[in-house]
Amino acid sequence: MKTQKLFFLIMMVLSVAFVSCDKDDDKETCDSEDLADDFGCPTDVDALATFCSDGVNASYYTFNGTNYMCTGVDVSTCDNALNQIGALLIEAGCGTKKSGSIEKGMIELSAMAERLLSEVRTESLCN
Repeated sequence: MKTQKLFFLIMMVLSVAFVSCDKDDDKETCDSEDLADDFGCPTDVDALATFCSDGVNASYYTFNGTNYMCTGVDVSTCDNALNQIGALLIEAGCGTKKSGSIEKGMIELSAMAERLLSEVRTESLCN
């Protein structure tokens, strides 16, 4: 009788762990941030950027309706995307108000990606 109860208890714990870690591998996670302050943008500039990643195959930034692809799922693979977005923000007049605002903005874009990738990696530990 004790063996049956122990077996039942173990099965319950395993089923709860399985359900709580159930994850769609193709699920994409995204994080958005308004970068106007970080880039020192004029008030009429839309500086909303979104970073998305599935944590396995693809990650990218979306800015003004265009996706800027990274070459992997690590922040270091997003340099080209970051530079493209930074150039667009400079063209829009950002970075002219405060000294160093472009560098601060690029750091914030990288930090946004790192936070999201860390979250995705933590979630994937269930698999």
